[in-house]
Amino acid sequence: MIGKKKRRLVWYLPWDGTYAERHLEKMARKGWRLENAGNPFWIYRRAEPANLRYAITYFPTASVFDSGPTGDQMTYADYCAAAGWEMVSAYGPLQIFVNDRPNPVPIETDEGEKLAAIHGAMKKMLLLPDGALAAVWLVNLLMRLNPRSYYSILSTFSSNQQLLLLLAIALLLLLSLGMMGDYLVWYLRSRRAVERGGACLPSHTLPRMIFQGTILAIAMAALLGPFAYASSGRGLLFILVILGTVSLLLTVCYGLLHLLKTMDTSRSFNRAAYIVGAVVLSILYTTVVAKGVTALMPKAEPRASAEVYTVETEWGSRNYGIYRDDLPLTLEDLGYTVTEADHCSYRREEQTSPLVRWVQYSQYVYGEDSALPELTYDTADIPWTWLRERCWEQMSQYFNFAETDPAPWEADRTLQWDGATGSRRYLFLYGERIVFLFLEEAPTAEQMAVISSHLCP
Repeated sequence: MIGKKKRRLVWYLPWDGTYAERHLEKMARKGWRLENAGNPFWIYRRAEPANLRYAITYFPTASVFDSGPTGDQMTYADYCAAAGWEMVSAYGPLQIFVNDRPNPVPIETDEGEKLAAIHGAMKKMLLLPDGALAAVWLVNLLMRLNPRSYYSILSTFSSNQQLLLLLAIALLLLLSLGMMGDYLVWYLRSRRAVERGGACLPSHTLPRMIFQGTILAIAMAALLGPFAYASSGRGLLFILVILGTVSLLLTVCYGLLHLLKTMDTSRSFNRAAYIVGAVVLSILYTTVVAKGVTALMPKAEPRASAEVYTVETEWGSRNYGIYRDDLPLTLEDLGYTVTEADHCSYRREEQTSPLVRWVQYSQYVYGEDSALPELTYDTADIPWTWLRERCWEQMSQYFNFAETDPAPWEADRTLQWDGATGSRRYLFLYGERIVFLFLEEAPTAEQMAVISSHLCP
């Protein structure tokens, strides 16, 4: 067993050095001594079991882009060596020392200096990266909650998959904000305690890690879970490819940083080279790997039509799917005469979530010589007042709608848009239902009454 090594993911609060110290001492008693603390895995080598003491300190001016300990760090390490503390590893501001004495003199005796060092390191190790992640998740969430098209807002809130995606993004945002908030609360309380002559407050890594791990697991389940049950049978493969490619990208980025640090170049060069390399790798990942992932993504099978109507044109044959779905409102209801020669297709598509039930209706006319207009309309049943008002506000911004008299339509509210050719678009509010209607011709009073009676819930 002598000489063997192993890697282990050490998950702890970055400002809770005590938890990591106890972990390292436990590993030493089992015969595993820390050799290198990297990110995200720590490397251990096999050794004789021993009762060692570990100490984790922070050196704020150090950086993960340093090829090795800086001159100031080495001077600091020399002072620690005089008290029996040997530097085992350093990764950025993080420094790990070991001592084989039973009761060694602590490295840090001034709680104020200790807290200042921790805070300086956390600005680099926690606040900056988690702040950047929180900004990314927040922008992504706001973009999805503020869609730019009429169909986007309804398709988002009526889709269980889209809602799960929003939940995942919200949880990831909460995770980043929670990490920063948790640390800042600990820092402010510890500073108050130190100012009163006390010590930094203890942290409790394990319950926090359990909570954070639970949030992360729920977010990942919400993000990838629906694909696992895809009817195409490729859902699980899709999840594995997503996780595998992301892991590969992170591994290559970590490998690039390790390679740069072994070249013994300056911090500024390593930082610039790493940023350029990470950007290039991300672009390659997006353009190459993402295309392959998209090809594996489970796709909904198109619904088969009742029949196919083929039209011969000078450019070749054109096929139209004819559907025979039941519609609440048809051209026949509006007084039009419809014959088989019109080749009308009656199509209904529904998408439902706990927030919105969105149904799209259409009666398309494919007959070459037909003079019938086409009829399309949507209904969105939204029982949540706040969401219904939000959807109405968003949808009313499209097509330059103008408020008009709702009385002829027996609606609570009516918006209207007039096209140059006489076509009309309407937005109606009937209680909990929003109706979007497109007509190619201006309706008569009788047709208005028919439309309201058929589309009002």
